[in-house]
Order: sequence, then structure tokens, then C-alpha cells
Amino acid sequence: MADIEQKGIAVRKNMARLRALREASAAQAASVPSTLPGAATRKRKKAIRS
Repeated sequence: MADIEQKGIAVRKNMARLRALREASAAQAASVPSTLPGAATRKRKKAIRS
């Protein structure tokens, strides 16, 4: 019974750790695009057929 409780505690701690990492990466991703210029998109040229 104690083994099951320990596994449950370990799962909850891991989920909290992953949640913190996900929130940190989301916060970082939100700040990065505002500081970097947008990527230049290239238009496709029409092929000339003869």
C-alpha cells in the first residue's frame, strides 16, 4: 500500500515539474517573437511555359 502512495506522490511531483517547464517555455516563446523581426516570406514565381 505504501508503494502505491509513493508512486502517486512521484507522479504528482513529476506532473508539477512538467507543468512548470511548460509554463516557462510558453512565457519564453511569447517574449521571443516580439523581439525578433518576422520571417520574410518569398512569393513563388510563375513558370513560363513555351
